[in-house]
Amino acid sequence: MKLLIAKLIKYLREPYPFLYRNTTRLLLFLAIISVLSFAFSYLFEPFEVNVSEHKINYFWISLIHAFLPFPIAFLYFSILNFRVKDDSRWTLGKEMFHLSCMLIAIGIGSFLVRDFIYDNPNNWSFRYFFEEIRNTFLVGSLLLMIVLPLNLERLIYKHRRNRSYLNFSTLNKSIHQEIIQIEVASENFQFDIQQFLFAKVESNYTEIFSLVEDTVEKKLIRITLKELEIQLQKFPHIYKTHRSYLVNLHKITACTGNAQGYQLSLQNYAETVPVSRSNLKEFNEHFKSE
Repeated sequence: MKLLIAKLIKYLREPYPFLYRNTTRLLLFLAIISVLSFAFSYLFEPFEVNVSEHKINYFWISLIHAFLPFPIAFLYFSILNFRVKDDSRWTLGKEMFHLSCMLIAIGIGSFLVRDFIYDNPNNWSFRYFFEEIRNTFLVGSLLLMIVLPLNLERLIYKHRRNRSYLNFSTLNKSIHQEIIQIEVASENFQFDIQQFLFAKVESNYTEIFSLVEDTVEKKLIRITLKELEIQLQKFPHIYKTHRSYLVNLHKITACTGNAQGYQLSLQNYAETVPVSRSNLKEFNEHFKSE
């Protein structure tokens, strides 16, 4: 039993893509789900219907239940998008947890509109409160228990296959020593481009990681990653792998794949650096052309 629980926990910690940054795509996805939900509810009537309690036509009831989740889900994902700063550490477990919370919110919303839809003196009872949340979970369980794990395995396979075509034979090419002066408003900062490992967003700052005599050193400077990228644009091997990471491609020692994209191992650095799904195509093309 303990072994099974350990395997489940490990599986829930598998990296999973964070899909909520693109507002247009999110709105389109929610609209499609709402339309399909309406068609399913109206045509097949999956739940018990007591027509005598209806205050309005069943068409409008189906429409309300189908499109009520739209604003709730959009608001939830918008807040989530604001709160999640580093989406490279998003996991299947976090995805399932937040989707479950969203389903609860949708169930509560369905409960709150019962008085507008149904003529029933027990509309505000705990029975109907539980029933609305239960019905919402029954519909959403397909996504939570089937679609997400299948999508996880599909992405892992896809990225593992794509990674097998990459050519990393040129990663150890020598880099000429050059001291780079970074223009920062509050202080002067410089580093040797030969020693640069990667840079990472840290709130309103950027962390610069350098490899100095086999030791990784970190420096926090007040500059955005975009500003740093512009000042290093003459170096083609300094590459933005993720919205929060700028990496020296010549310091890569290994590349592994998961559902989020790739994870890069760098010289003398214990953790990995992500290549986001949105950057995979360019990243692949870069190494295929080497």
